[in-house]
Amino acid sequence: MGTWGAGLLDSDSAQDFLDQVKGMPAEARPALVEQVVVRVAGDASVVNREFVPEEVIVAVAIIAATVAEAGDYAWMHNGDLVEMTREMDPQIHLRDAAVSALAIVAGDRNSPLLSGWKSEDDLRSVEQQVDEIRTALSGS
Repeated sequence: MGTWGAGLLDSDSAQDFLDQVKGMPAEARPALVEQVVVRVAGDASVVNREFVPEEVIVAVAIIAATVAEAGDYAWMHNGDLVEMTREMDPQIHLRDAAVSALAIVAGDRNSPLLSGWKSEDDLRSVEQQVDEIRTALSGS
């Protein structure tokens, strides 16, 4: 996987999934996002078997962006994410599944998205973005 920054969406895998979702008709996007988070929330073993962690975090970020009430979050500065979610209804019904999926891929420093960072500063940046997504999903 190639990365170009310390953002949750700053990797080839995350951008590829964003591009996939963005390339779909707007009305089909929620179903794909729902499929990912519900599947992961229901069975953690599908991570790295059916979905890479970066795909899961993108799906969770999409849901969080649709329900975020306020906040200038670092992970929301991605133009593709902003454009895509502008056309989506709030995915409030997916909050619990998104929180569960987020815990599976980024619940602690040993989780798939947090375990591979070489720089402590980059890791802290990613952890902060994960916390922001949790906040957005909580409606706070």
